[in-house]
Amino acid sequence: MCSSDLNGSMLISRSLLIGLSLPLFICLITLNQAILGKSSSARGTPSSQHALIESPLASPGARRSKTEVHVFHPRPVMIGDASRYSPPDFSTFKSTEAKKQAFYTYLLPKIHMANQEVMFERKWLTALSQNLAQGIYPTDEELQALDRIEKRYAVKTNQFVAIQERLAAMLSRADIVPASLVIAQAAKESGWGTSRFALQGNNYFGIWCFTRDCGLTPRRRDNDRSHEVATFDSVEDGVRYYIRTINSHVAYADLRNMRASARRQDTQVFGDKLAKGLVSYSERGMLYVNEIRSMIQHNQLNRFTRIYSA
Repeated sequence: MCSSDLNGSMLISRSLLIGLSLPLFICLITLNQAILGKSSSARGTPSSQHALIESPLASPGARRSKTEVHVFHPRPVMIGDASRYSPPDFSTFKSTEAKKQAFYTYLLPKIHMANQEVMFERKWLTALSQNLAQGIYPTDEELQALDRIEKRYAVKTNQFVAIQERLAAMLSRADIVPASLVIAQAAKESGWGTSRFALQGNNYFGIWCFTRDCGLTPRRRDNDRSHEVATFDSVEDGVRYYIRTINSHVAYADLRNMRASARRQDTQVFGDKLAKGLVSYSERGMLYVNEIRSMIQHNQLNRFTRIYSA
């Protein structure tokens, strides 16, 4: 089980999505084109099959270089909406292999979607860093946007920390979690999609919450425990929250450091390598880590690794 109380408060899916009151442009992501429209989403929740992005920031009061990298506003970006697809009844499969394939087919699009949303933020941070290297200081609006991202990823900073240091800290967090690792943990924690928490709470990752009635009460919870298992509005929200937890909680700093090291060396990141950083995910420690690694290797889950441009 994962205890991921980022701020000492209950963990609910809506904490993923920061409310937006400004009009947003809607981008329908396809293989070869993006169609822009309008969205009236008030909470940043995904609308139909669309992605929410904003137009490029203006540069109030600042002269911009012609070589400046195109910077987008880092509002929460929701790509697509696979929630219209109900999960299959994984308990009815006679063949173990057929059940696994159905599990991959159902969950992988949601994982890739959530990772792509993170990459929108990463690209924005990278562009801001490249601009700064050219001597182009962020606008007030960009600094406010950076503040919002830092809060979203639980980065503690202040006005005296250099902007480049803040960006470096954020880039170590705003990054993908390999699909192989996500799939393995989802399978392990949900019993390949058959657990009560997956079926009733859209929680495939055993994420806990600590406020009364914040989720589902475990039937075999020890008497001295008060946690519940968090519920989410959709499986997509659960996947997003899991990835955000891995990218922000202090317990997974080692995993993020290993991932950042791979980035610096320009090498591909695989789930079985990063699994060591999950030692705090379960009370079983390294036994749990070894089980996740074994699942990834036995099921050849690294084949689902997707390369995302940074």
